[in-house]
Amino acid sequence: MIPSLSPESLEAWLLWQHQLQSFTFNDDFVKEINSDISEGFAEVFKKSGLFSSARIPAAPAAKNVEEPLDESLPPLEKVRIKAGKCSACRLAAKRTNMVFGEGNPNADIMFIGEGPGEDEDLSGRPFVGKAGQLLTKIIENGMKIPREQVYIANIVKCRPPANRDPMPDEAQCCIGFLKEQIKIVNPKVLILLGKVAMKNLLGIESSMSKAREMTYEYEGIKVFVTYHPSALLRNETYKRPVWEDIKKVMKYLGMM
Repeated sequence: MIPSLSPESLEAWLLWQHQLQSFTFNDDFVKEINSDISEGFAEVFKKSGLFSSARIPAAPAAKNVEEPLDESLPPLEKVRIKAGKCSACRLAAKRTNMVFGEGNPNADIMFIGEGPGEDEDLSGRPFVGKAGQLLTKIIENGMKIPREQVYIANIVKCRPPANRDPMPDEAQCCIGFLKEQIKIVNPKVLILLGKVAMKNLLGIESSMSKAREMTYEYEGIKVFVTYHPSALLRNETYKRPVWEDIKKVMKYLGMM
């Protein structure tokens, strides 16, 4: 990136450098100039005699030609392909794998977390680290159903640095894919794991202890909220509240 300088300082530096050795410009430099300088700086370049025009001729823009999706693909697979091509936010640049989601495409129960961690980023699968192993125990030992019978996804599909919460603009860029997943799976119940999922899908910003006292709806689907499994790893006192929340889900579905 070109540093922030006044036009006068930049002009003086350019002229001094040009006297020491004539400038030559490669394509990468030209692209950087075009993307970074203002019209004011471009005028300085013109006055200095280093360029013949106020703006360096821009390189032809690359055509973004996207191949049409195979209409015979399953609906979730179409969304997965679109998500895999997404570079709308800063998270895409650092990902190892896009973590789309997995499970039964006709599941009655859908779990939604906040975003992938390191293990998920490496594997491309949601909830496979320590928190994911705990979630699997909740599903298989508590609910007495195979993990493969539910569907699991996240608010964002790429790992935030150092496992931080997704920023609002990152969540906004990505949540459309999640909404398509919910629409396709069309579960009977959504279980939101943690405040990030609750805030971004329902717009609720209250404490988890207060939010757990109520149930909600999203597009006609019953919604329950509970603590994220990673919170249980940090504080075992959350285990009982989570089990109480899971029992509410099971009662609603007639599983107990």
